[in-house]
Amino acid sequence: MPLPDGAASVWAVATRITALDSNGFVDPGAASYTTEQAMKVTMTPVMETGDDIAIKNAAGNLAVYAKHPDIVKYGTVSLDMGIPEPAIEQLCTGGVLLSSSASALGEPTSPTVVGQITQGTLAAATYGYRFTNVNAFGESKATNETTGSVASGSAGMVVATAVPATGAYGVRVYGRALGLEQLLGFIPNVGKQKAKELAAKAVKANTPTLIKVVALTKSIPTGTTFQIAGDTNSPKITFKTTGFGAEGATEIQVESPVEQVTLISEGEIVPVFVDTGATTPSGNIPSADTTAGPGTSGYQDPALGTVANSNGVSIEIFTEAIVGGTRASSNPYWWIVLPKVTGMHAMPKEATNANMATVMEGQAFQNPNWGTGPQETWPYDSTKWRQRTRCGASVVPKASLTNVPAV
Repeated sequence: MPLPDGAASVWAVATRITALDSNGFVDPGAASYTTEQAMKVTMTPVMETGDDIAIKNAAGNLAVYAKHPDIVKYGTVSLDMGIPEPAIEQLCTGGVLLSSSASALGEPTSPTVVGQITQGTLAAATYGYRFTNVNAFGESKATNETTGSVASGSAGMVVATAVPATGAYGVRVYGRALGLEQLLGFIPNVGKQKAKELAAKAVKANTPTLIKVVALTKSIPTGTTFQIAGDTNSPKITFKTTGFGAEGATEIQVESPVEQVTLISEGEIVPVFVDTGATTPSGNIPSADTTAGPGTSGYQDPALGTVANSNGVSIEIFTEAIVGGTRASSNPYWWIVLPKVTGMHAMPKEATNANMATVMEGQAFQNPNWGTGPQETWPYDSTKWRQRTRCGASVVPKASLTNVPAV
């Protein structure tokens, strides 16, 4: 059927966004992304009100009157995304892609398990423990089983620890019945911190006490249990922080269930997990290591007080051309071109009982340098702030999260 055929524009099947240089050109290799997640693209002419002339004569009637038409100055463009696509946010509004391609952490090293016959309710038996690393992306596989025993004759507890990988938030502890370990607790990664010498009886049982430390290079959370390397008390004193130890602090508040008996020389703080039997194991050991960097994982807004993307982008919208309820048989798509949209910025986001939409807004202007577009396929003049034409399927870009550089 020859055009025009009265086709309506329905459903934005693809929206392509391409970076511009400072002069509005689409340079070869410029970043260009196509998405189908645009929920709505609103293009609104912004008008300058024309002069309204009215001059009255001495009789009070209008001697001269005229109305100049309103004038289009530029357009505003609002792009509503159903799903946040970090690469498109960064392309439109500047900011930073949050991305990691770091290798998986692997398992913790040097697992140690020590049983003792005091300060717990574990029955005399041999118990098994396994350890995993944890970071922002996931959890590693577990170490092989390490065992510790509470000797016969008295109830007791088990002190377990392992060395976390660099970059891990800490170590999860799985344990209890041999071969049937489940999640018990967590040991935070506090780095290599050092406690200063503690004189005998400097710590009373169940009494909050300040102990001196070498200035902390990493904070220690409240509730962290630890021992001090080289402690000769038998069993070693297990301390628990009762306040937050901020980076740079030279004292931390702790308490212990027993009184310190002998001097403790200056030594490294060793975070531990103490299994007293009070916690019921619950949670299975992971079967795969999920701690590797996932690639692009998020987005950070640009600094305040700046226009983060002053060059702007071009935006192309491809919609279906509908005739008689179905896609037109000839040139079945509408192709809308906005050759220069600048000043794009994020609009309010709402965290509520609904989807948190990503809305970006900017201003559209004429661009004499956009030419034939990122793939050199636009067939007409493109210098005005907005233009549209009918097109075939061959020029409609495929939606993906992959950058398809301009040619």
